[in-house]
Amino acid sequence: MRHLNQGRKLGRSSAHRKALFRNLVLSLVKHQRIKTTDAKAKELRRYADRMVTLGKRGDLLRADWRSTLCSRTMR
Repeated sequence: MRHLNQGRKLGRSSAHRKALFRNLVLSLVKHQRIKTTDAKAKELRRYADRMVTLGKRGDLLRADWRSTLCSRTMR
């Protein structure tokens, strides 16, 4: 049973999922629209909403675990 197990595995390892969602969020922020599957889009919504909230508060550049994401967008 999958009680209290959140998130979709999408048939990928944890490192692959992390890289996938990092790239999807960056593309979404950069181009404001992306084309992907429904399952990926539903899972991506969690990460994208967090980035939007941090951007509105101005904490996006100071958040330590998100700093790699921001540094990639600055390049």
